[in-house]
Amino acid sequence: MTKARSYVSPKREAQAQATRTAILEAFAEQLSEPGRDHLSPSEAAERAGVSLRTVHFHFPNEESQVLALGAWYDSLVALDTVELATGPDDLPRYYREIHRRGLKHPITRVLASGRGVWAEMRRTRRAARIEAIRRAVKAIGAPPRATADATAMLLSLSGADASWPLVDHGLPAERVPDVIANTVGLILAQLRAQARKAR
Repeated sequence: MTKARSYVSPKREAQAQATRTAILEAFAEQLSEPGRDHLSPSEAAERAGVSLRTVHFHFPNEESQVLALGAWYDSLVALDTVELATGPDDLPRYYREIHRRGLKHPITRVLASGRGVWAEMRRTRRAARIEAIRRAVKAIGAPPRATADATAMLLSLSGADASWPLVDHGLPAERVPDVIANTVGLILAQLRAQARKAR
């Protein structure tokens, strides 16, 4: 008995990837609509120019749609390649890089909103980054209340939900990462002063 050879067609694989990308772009367009926080496979099929069956073949349920959209987003902005903050002195670099990358694609505005299914996805995807920030702030050794206040403020600046309002208020996007990194530096300087005072 001979085994059937599997045939791999680079052209077919490229077409499948293009279809998948078109569907993900269609999902992203849906989410760019004000107040929208859910995905419609039928609308995605229409926008992507494919059948609903094709959408469900690639993304059979909401969970697979959300996970694929998150992975697609990561491939666009490569946030997972940003090295985690190694300590307090490294936080401004980390914030600068995260915001520089996050502003590269408008889908970050939607994913940062944290509404609906995106809230859980965002929480899970950011867990290691958030923990690295918490450790770095705690390492300064400031009093507990000051540490808690600074941590809350720094966490509020850690996502694209901090970047886009600055753009909306007229700050050029290319300056936003530096402004946020400088703000982080100021918060850390104040926290260090409180740590010295408490000793």
